[in-house]
Amino acid sequence: MLRRLVLTRTTGQLGNRLMVGAHVLAAAAEIGANCLNPAFLEYSDWFEGPRRSLATWALGCSNARTYALGQRRLTYAATRVAWEASKVVGPLSLGRIARARARNRDPQDLRAVVERAQAGGASTLLLQGYHFRHAPWAQRHAALLREFFLPCAEHRGPAETVVADLRRTCDVVVAVHLRHGDYKTHLDGRFFWEVPVYRRFIERIRGLLAPARVGFLICSNARHSPDDFAGLTWKPGPGSVAGDLYAMSRCDFVLGPPSSFSSWAAFQGGAKLLRIASADQAFTLDDFAVQHAPETQH
Repeated sequence: MLRRLVLTRTTGQLGNRLMVGAHVLAAAAEIGANCLNPAFLEYSDWFEGPRRSLATWALGCSNARTYALGQRRLTYAATRVAWEASKVVGPLSLGRIARARARNRDPQDLRAVVERAQAGGASTLLLQGYHFRHAPWAQRHAALLREFFLPCAEHRGPAETVVADLRRTCDVVVAVHLRHGDYKTHLDGRFFWEVPVYRRFIERIRGLLAPARVGFLICSNARHSPDDFAGLTWKPGPGSVAGDLYAMSRCDFVLGPPSSFSSWAAFQGGAKLLRIASADQAFTLDDFAVQHAPETQH
């Protein structure tokens, strides 16, 4: 019987780790196993479920203990050692330890990976990589995922305040994920657009939603001048990573380049999402879709 699924390596920043962590947690819930994810590491204390655990995301966990980042790093280091050791120990474990890797160009259906491990009699499945997904399981356990990865109160409060301020004078609130910073070099800058491009996106959706009064929540990983958004009813995100994430989740629409960060925000709150693929992309309201599972638009 497969008893534990273990994520053994960090995969990018917060959005990426939420995505793969959620799918693995959903798989654990589906088969009645525990999910061990020390790779969530430095983000753990920002979220209700992960902050209560050093490594094991046991379903129904109610531990109130707090853990230092150093403790989390040591646990993660031990997991890395376990992955390397499994290359030798795995074949000697009589099938009780299974391993799977999901490289960028080799995405893995998580259900198939789990079923192979179960068929081989494994009790532990070690996972490495970002591209483990099984949307049906994640959709079935969506309520658990949203509850487990709910940002903690200290991040939710400022986020709710910002969005509530916009709703006082607006009928609809649109979150705009203005991704600069790392996107200047990510994929050779394919999705890096200057502010005037985002202004065109903003003006287009404002026109599509007319005559409703539209407010905009602008969340970015770079500093911008207030003049960049002159003439709009807008507010910046609260400023913390988890706060911005939750504020975006409280909006009606989420708009931005392809990003696990904005995708997760839309899934968390049920907002309609549009990932924009090019600077000159035309779109209608029908192109926005609710995320029924993390990183899907169906």
